[in-house]
Amino acid sequence: MHAQAVVERFFAAFYSGDVDAARETITQDFTLAGPFASARGPGELFQLGKGLLRIVRGHEVSQWVVEGDNVAALYEIMLQGPAGVSPLTTGGWFTVTDGRVSSGRLIYDSAAFEAIVSGS
Repeated sequence: MHAQAVVERFFAAFYSGDVDAARETITQDFTLAGPFASARGPGELFQLGKGLLRIVRGHEVSQWVVEGDNVAALYEIMLQGPAGVSPLTTGGWFTVTDGRVSSGRLIYDSAAFEAIVSGS
């Protein structure tokens, strides 16, 4: 499977809240690094994502860049906050190993995230 398709499957499962399907798209030694936290392994990822998944209302990728097994995506995560649903622009760099996502690094404006979730 093409690396972009693997990441697309991960996004679709994760951002829809389908933890079981998302677990099937990542490796057992998966790592994630982002502005607020990092995770090692599926257990940590889904524990970390519990709060986020309660407020995610979808996602939309605007740009993909693929170099072999490395996939960069510029996308919007739609988040439910007190003022309604707002997009959080996010950049992600993912590595695919043996047909599964093995690592990810996220970049987004943490002040914008706080403003969405706090309503300020």
